[in-house]
Amino acid sequence: MTKLLSILNKFDGLLYAVQKVMLLAGVVAMVTINGAQVFCRYVVKSSLAWSEQTSVLLFFILIMLGANLAVKSDSETKIDILRFKNSKANAALHLVTDVLSIVAVAVFLASTLALLDHARHFPQYLSSIKLDYFYIYIWLLVGFVLVLIDKVVNVLKNICRIAGIALPDEPQTAVAQGEKEDQL
Repeated sequence: MTKLLSILNKFDGLLYAVQKVMLLAGVVAMVTINGAQVFCRYVVKSSLAWSEQTSVLLFFILIMLGANLAVKSDSETKIDILRFKNSKANAALHLVTDVLSIVAVAVFLASTLALLDHARHFPQYLSSIKLDYFYIYIWLLVGFVLVLIDKVVNVLKNICRIAGIALPDEPQTAVAQGEKEDQL
């Protein structure tokens, strides 16, 4: 299992590097477009017709990429009602919540696939940039697949923590080493 987790972590690290570049490019593009819109509106006294829809589209893409980064860094919105002193009990609780999250993401993925099928059969276009909504909805699919990958990685990590298997990317803590020594 640690080999699979190590392979998934390497793949996830590669995706993370690509996402960081895409996020940076998206933010720079959005700031540039909005700055050009403000300049044109107040200096040239004319607006860019395509800027608002392009900014909204870039914002949507940034949200879908950012959702995955929130899962990756374990900073997605959640309420921790239960917290155990035992690290294995906490890992078991996180395992349950991650499995429930995977079910929710699977439902979102199924809905996204239905939306993509509908958009393919009944095309609609953004008015100012003539972009088919199908290509916009693909970003939903990309975002949910990225979240799903990280949730699966989290599930595997929690299974390893429950089983007491050392994770390939995390050094053992003194508490975990002490628990192993107690068991010996």
